Amino acid sequence: MTFVVEQIWRYPVKSVGGEQIESTWADADGLHGDRVWAVQDATGKLGSGKDSKRFARIFGLLGLTARYDDLSEPPIVTSGDGSDYPVATGAADEFLRQLAGRQVWVRRDTGIMHFDGVPLTLVGTATLDWLAAQLPGVQVEARRLRPNLVVRTNEPFEEEAWLDRPVQLGTAEAVFEVILPRCVMVGMAQPRLARSNTVLKRIAARTDNPLGMAIGGQVTKAATINVGDPVRPG
Repeated sequence: MTFVVEQIWRYPVKSVGGEQIESTWADADGLHGDRVWAVQDATGKLGSGKDSKRFARIFGLLGLTARYDDLSEPPIVTSGDGSDYPVATGAADEFLRQLAGRQVWVRRDTGIMHFDGVPLTLVGTATLDWLAAQLPGVQVEARRLRPNLVVRTNEPFEEEAWLDRPVQLGTAEAVFEVILPRCVMVGMAQPRLARSNTVLKRIAARTDNPLGMAIGGQVTKAATINVGDPVRPG
């Protein structure tokens, strides 16, 4: 059975919408440039769609996107109306302060881990199709789950059988260790995706892995990953 990388997603700023790309370097830190930056407030917490010891809720972050024009430069934040706010000029800081209603900055080195436990995430196309079939009338796309890799699969949750096995991604290799627990962010509004309270409820109703969807782990053999690369579970 052949599995193939269909989509690659990189999120330059944590909890902000990302960019779909065709190719990227991947190593133990994840995809090159992924979640390297984060919005941080004066308390030291990172901007997110939820509150916790590490995170502070800032409404509207998922309504924005971020991209790199050059990976050697800071990213550019784009608002819902298409306006660009480069991090390098300070324009992104000013825009995000207005959005948050308090002092915040887009920072590279925050002293806090930007990942939710694992630096690489993957979901199968059949899993996404299953969720869409369960929720007629709700637009389901990979962006709701914020994966790094979308892999063409044949059966829902097929990728969950790959846990703790070496998985070749083209010439790279990874080991996935966890089924990712989902939170309220999967139902939040994003560009061209309406808010939905039913997405998390349906994922939570899984009897085999309640609240779990997509898998996470770490690259163990660094290499470039491309759209179209074969995926070979060990």
